[in-house]
Amino acid sequence: MPSNRGVYFRLAAGLIVLVLVILIGVFTPLITLLNPATGVAQNAANLLVGSRLYRISGLIDNVTVIQDTNGVYHIYAANNHDLFFALGYIQAKNRLFEMEVFALTGLGNISTMLGSSYNSYDRFWTMIGAPLTAEEDWENVLANASVNPTDNLTATALEAYSDGVNAYIAYAEAHNVVPFEFKLLGYKPFNWTPVDSFAVQELETTLEFGDDGLIFALLYHKLGNATYTLIPTFSPIQQYYYGGYNGPPNPYVLAMSHHTYPVNSTLASMAHHVAQVWDPLRLSMLNYFLNPETHSNEWVVSGNRTTTGSPILVGGPVLSFSLPPIWFQVQLVDPTYDVYGVILPGAPVVVIGFNRYISWTLTDTQAISDGTYFWDQAVENGEYLWDGSWHPLIHHTINGLTVNWTNLGPILYQNGTNALVVTWMGNTFSNDIGALLNVMKAENWQEFRAALEIWKAPYQNFAFEDNTTIADISPACYPIFNSTSGVPYNPASIMPGDGQEYISGCIPYSMVPQVVNPPNGFIVSSNQRQVGPAYPYWFGNTMTPSPGYRAFMEVNYLSTHPKVSVQDMMSLQGNNYTDYEAALTLPYIIKDLSNTTNPLVIQALNQLKSWNYEMYTNSTAASIWFYTYMYLFNDTFIPYLYAKGVLPEYKDVIDPSGMGGSFPGTTGLSALDVDLAYIIMTGNPSPFSNQTLSSLLTEAVNQAMRFLTSQYPDGNYTWGHFYGFYFPSLLGVSALSVGPLPRGGDYNTPNDASGGGPPSNWPSGGQSWTMVVSMANVSDSFGVYPGGQSENPASPLYSNYISVWMSGGYLPLYFIASPTAFPSALVKATIILSPR
Repeated sequence: MPSNRGVYFRLAAGLIVLVLVILIGVFTPLITLLNPATGVAQNAANLLVGSRLYRISGLIDNVTVIQDTNGVYHIYAANNHDLFFALGYIQAKNRLFEMEVFALTGLGNISTMLGSSYNSYDRFWTMIGAPLTAEEDWENVLANASVNPTDNLTATALEAYSDGVNAYIAYAEAHNVVPFEFKLLGYKPFNWTPVDSFAVQELETTLEFGDDGLIFALLYHKLGNATYTLIPTFSPIQQYYYGGYNGPPNPYVLAMSHHTYPVNSTLASMAHHVAQVWDPLRLSMLNYFLNPETHSNEWVVSGNRTTTGSPILVGGPVLSFSLPPIWFQVQLVDPTYDVYGVILPGAPVVVIGFNRYISWTLTDTQAISDGTYFWDQAVENGEYLWDGSWHPLIHHTINGLTVNWTNLGPILYQNGTNALVVTWMGNTFSNDIGALLNVMKAENWQEFRAALEIWKAPYQNFAFEDNTTIADISPACYPIFNSTSGVPYNPASIMPGDGQEYISGCIPYSMVPQVVNPPNGFIVSSNQRQVGPAYPYWFGNTMTPSPGYRAFMEVNYLSTHPKVSVQDMMSLQGNNYTDYEAALTLPYIIKDLSNTTNPLVIQALNQLKSWNYEMYTNSTAASIWFYTYMYLFNDTFIPYLYAKGVLPEYKDVIDPSGMGGSFPGTTGLSALDVDLAYIIMTGNPSPFSNQTLSSLLTEAVNQAMRFLTSQYPDGNYTWGHFYGFYFPSLLGVSALSVGPLPRGGDYNTPNDASGGGPPSNWPSGGQSWTMVVSMANVSDSFGVYPGGQSENPASPLYSNYISVWMSGGYLPLYFIASPTAFPSALVKATIILSPR
């Protein structure tokens, strides 16, 4: 009888061959891939890890690596060099193709791997300066390493990590186990360098690069001052600001927000052109880096409000999904570090995780984009006019493309003597890798906060806990805008680039949004605006942050539960399907329609009146609510935008939808979600519609019911038919993807989605890593991401976490101090890396 090992080998090899038969033809001859010595059969053989010894040049001492039964690697080393070397080796063994895709993307070179269809993507990436900044980041680290301890630590970690990656590449090539994607594409892995890790950091930084300034300018071109009603500076509905400043609007900030630079037809045409280039790229295969998802969740509860008496932290960053996922789980242990968490492909630092003393998680700030656009009207003969003087353009040639820079940043588009320039904080030196290396070993709030002071971009909210402290801080270089002629122009739009407006520096670190041990005993930061109207600096408008419904639902739960447990927090994050927007607005809708005689509306109200706002898969009321909201949104705003000329002229770049533009091909204008709630609560659709709210609601409910009954004439239009998740492969190949799979929740619940919308597109984004850590015992922490540790689709660790994640469950995060302390029942494999 064949052994299980032999059966598994043949199944794995067979699966890879089946996938290749599906994909083959355009890339490489099938005969090469089926060669038993060099083809995909060797990749299947490489899956059989067991316990092994690898002798590797470059190590100082032995490194023990234990793979636990969940597939997570725990790396135990005697020094920092060997720790990061081993991390590079192990991550490359599991994710080399993904790592190189990410690095090539950040370097503006992905077309060299995936073909000429990605040339425009590379051009744009190069144009905004990402490859140049990655090079300069590494040069800055090297230049300062002898005098700056953080840069010295960064250099040590990145060089060792690069050596480890390259050691695995050498092993894989020598043993014909290079990941099958390389064989499929006929592409040879390149040797990894620290610049590649900084290129991955640049990908992370683009979470904040957007076209908001261009979109606002186009709206202002058509609407004038009515834009401030469509996109108010501050939300007209109640908000939870974790960073305070709840008083009346700061007069200076409000004046700046209502002082928009005139947008004439020339500037509008240029803005439209750049947005047309930008949006298709934003929606491309790798959009989970270019398109920030406004649906992340984090909260932290102080010990006096938990059943254990110790703080509990919960994190759920929302990103677009892929297989393999963006995250890779590890535990790193040496005399300096003992930390567990998730890392990005190619960046050897724990982004979200915990050590023996603290834990932390991240959400996107959303309140302000770190891309500010300037219109320079005097660029000619290789020079530009700034503050009354001519200055030479700086020319950078990268990947064969020459990019011209002014003192404000790269020129994105030039038309005659007119140019659109972007100031992007991602082009500012920011050693995020070094910051996280220090975060990983921090033992208290003071050390954690000090570590993040060098973090410039992307704009993130860091929730924190230790045994006695809960906190949240949004570190970054948030620009301070000034003008030579009084109140600066509105930074939400395009600003003049002649020197009249300028960035005078960054908001002081002591003034960035932050809170420590608030009296209420908890902090929630779920993409809502962090600081209130009284904040003394410009911090964006309502265009991009979450409308605040998830935050309010979480605040409401924590406010009404004086003592919470770890299990409570897991249920709130993974299985709470309450739509707070429905809870806020549906009572007004029911009251407004209470006297209706319309049969379809009566049929809908009969279900909605007894509904508890839970978006369960078996709920028909949930479907009625969702589609009523969607039709009400469209009927209220779309005709208005047509009447004002915004549509159809700008439909290719401005196509708003409810839920903050979560649907494919739509523009995330969160402000309109806020506007709609305000309309429902006040009963006044003006100035967006001349109809009464009752008329709009009646038509919206009728449209919703007609649609639902057309889809399911038997009345079985339960929410599970319309909402769930799809997990696409990194290359978008359906044979390597998973789903769609139905699940409860919607775009306003903790278990929320992004990147898709019913009925034709299933969401392909959501909570990319759910983590719950109690300081009562960090060794008893929980987490999961939808995917697996391996990028090999034939591996049982390719997508094994998805079923757990879909059920709202978690896996234990084994945090074991040493190899000898590791329970044998939890060991899947032991790998010894030994110096050669």
